[in-house]
Amino acid sequence: MTSQTKVRIPYLDFLKCFAIASVLLGHSVEQITGNDFWDNPIWSFIYSYHMPLFMFLCGYFFSSSLKRSFSELVRKKFVQLWIPSLTAFALMFFFVWLTNYNPCPELMDFSWFGFFNAVWFLKSVFFCYLIGYISLKLFHNTWIAAFISSFFVLLFPIFNTDNIDYMLPMFWLGYLCKINQSAIDKNRKELLICSTLLFALLLIKWSGRLTVYMVPIHIVDWVNMTFEWHNFGVTIYRMIIGMAGSMFFFLLSPIVYEKIANWKITPILNNIGKCTLGIYWLQTFLLECTWHGIGLYVNTTASLVIAPIIMVFELTLCYQLVLLLKRNKVTKLMILGER
Repeated sequence: MTSQTKVRIPYLDFLKCFAIASVLLGHSVEQITGNDFWDNPIWSFIYSYHMPLFMFLCGYFFSSSLKRSFSELVRKKFVQLWIPSLTAFALMFFFVWLTNYNPCPELMDFSWFGFFNAVWFLKSVFFCYLIGYISLKLFHNTWIAAFISSFFVLLFPIFNTDNIDYMLPMFWLGYLCKINQSAIDKNRKELLICSTLLFALLLIKWSGRLTVYMVPIHIVDWVNMTFEWHNFGVTIYRMIIGMAGSMFFFLLSPIVYEKIANWKITPILNNIGKCTLGIYWLQTFLLECTWHGIGLYVNTTASLVIAPIIMVFELTLCYQLVLLLKRNKVTKLMILGER
């Protein structure tokens, strides 16, 4: 969501646009259906892949960060990811303090947990970058670094924070695809067939009730020294379907992009893909908080029509607001993490 390259890859900008649209569509369903979204087919499908796909893309662009020193990496990612996070939390705090009204108590919780919950994905990306960097410097082998670091974060509850334990394997998958891009290009059709079949098969038994919100990653009970086999099974299932979905859309994106490259709307979609951090930040307030505070709910059938309309409206609005924020140095830094 946050990575930039000197030479952009158009179909990946298009893929990022698809990913952020998926986020907004999933959140739209969530906010207009009250507490009935767990079994909503749109919500369940999107929550099988949407944030894993974003973390996959972050991992794909990770290689450029390895050229930096550790201190340079921390400084760059602090500006890019932590400053917008701090701004979001501060704005939430002052809004509730001034108005004495909290439109979204589930999100705007003014505690240590609440801070990490606000635009949580940005902090998850930050820690995945650090863990990935340190692991590669320690082990000097990508597969070993990926396996050991992913296994390690699964064991300890502290890495439940911002879903680091769930997101890190997606990050590594993206990086592995980047360093093996030539092999992927040669075998794209075969890999796409395999990922399509795997994703489709896994979706048969998938449910929104298997997301981390219903079944958090808690594999080892360190108090009673027991291994939670049920949680382990759900965790592995959730990770595999997230990886399969990410690979499916990643492998499919250049094929789709080739078909629509000459469409008039395609450059706009690419530009939206370049603004995903800002759109994600803004939708936290305009969709997750504001719509939640309005409290207008519809049934599952109506959501199949209304949610996409809200998504298109919110995506257009957030994109235009990002373009405005880019014009001011302060908002560009504090909200978009750009100098």
